Amino acid sequence: MKAQIQYKKVDGTDGVALMHSAITSMEEAKRELAAKLDLPETPAGIGEDALDARLRQADILPESIFFSQISE
Repeated sequence: MKAQIQYKKVDGTDGVALMHSAITSMEEAKRELAAKLDLPETPAGIGEDALDARLRQADILPESIFFSQISE
């Protein structure tokens, strides 16, 4: 099973990331996207707020993230 994560950047461009595992929650999608893009950790701590901070530092709008499962 694979997953596709779609997102928007602050400049309006779209992005897509293909993950090689299933994703079951929005928090997991954000965590996997941050890891896939090799985004640096933030001093904000852990949890969804810290994930949102990591994504915003990369100019990604956390509220725009959408994921879907892709079967092989």
